[in-house]
Amino acid sequence: MNRHVAKMVEEALKYNEVENVLEDGEQEDIFSPEYYEKLSDVKMPASKLELLVKMLRKQIMEYGKTNQMAAKKYQEMLEETIKQYHERRKHLTAEEAGEAQEQTSEEIIRNATEQALRILREMNADRESFRKIGLTFEEKAFYDILMALRDEYNFEYGKDKIVDGISVNEKCSSLARKIKEIIDAKSSFADWLNNQNVRDQLKFDIKVCLIKNGYPPQYSPEVFRKVMEQVENIEEHSSISGM
Repeated sequence: MNRHVAKMVEEALKYNEVENVLEDGEQEDIFSPEYYEKLSDVKMPASKLELLVKMLRKQIMEYGKTNQMAAKKYQEMLEETIKQYHERRKHLTAEEAGEAQEQTSEEIIRNATEQALRILREMNADRESFRKIGLTFEEKAFYDILMALRDEYNFEYGKDKIVDGISVNEKCSSLARKIKEIIDAKSSFADWLNNQNVRDQLKFDIKVCLIKNGYPPQYSPEVFRKVMEQVENIEEHSSISGM
């Protein structure tokens, strides 16, 4: 009994250590291998799943400050995992009991944890994929929105090729760089987000850039609006962080 209690106390301390980092993200990089090792030290399945979901939520929020499109995808994947987990637990409560229930409950937790870990690994790989495309981290955010809108609105723009498991489109890469160059030029103005003249000029310059580069082949106000949402998102958070 003493060993069992000691193990529970040890697990609680590990849980608190990881949760403290989540509560105060400035203390440690939640994307680092060292932080993931701390999470791996938590052995109690339910506690580990809870911490993993909290960790994913925070990582997705941080990623969304630069790349809205990618963050939205991983948020939807996480919410679907959580939904499936709760549905399975609800079904289990209604139809099973005793030892069989405990074993099935552990399996449900294990499956949800594996799904969450897959999301974590995929998102971390996506965060690093800008190097394979030959872009900066911020340019990759515009590349993603350009590729996503092309697919959503079903128009042709460049040719895709697979490089190290990543879909690379040179025309979208080039256009992403051009958009970032325009933003860098305008963001040199102090407090540009509150300067309506600068913002209007930025919108105009990006619109001209898109049209000159044939994106999309048929002009679409909706496509332009969604590109501008990513522009304003990345600049807003860049100004907050002082970048």
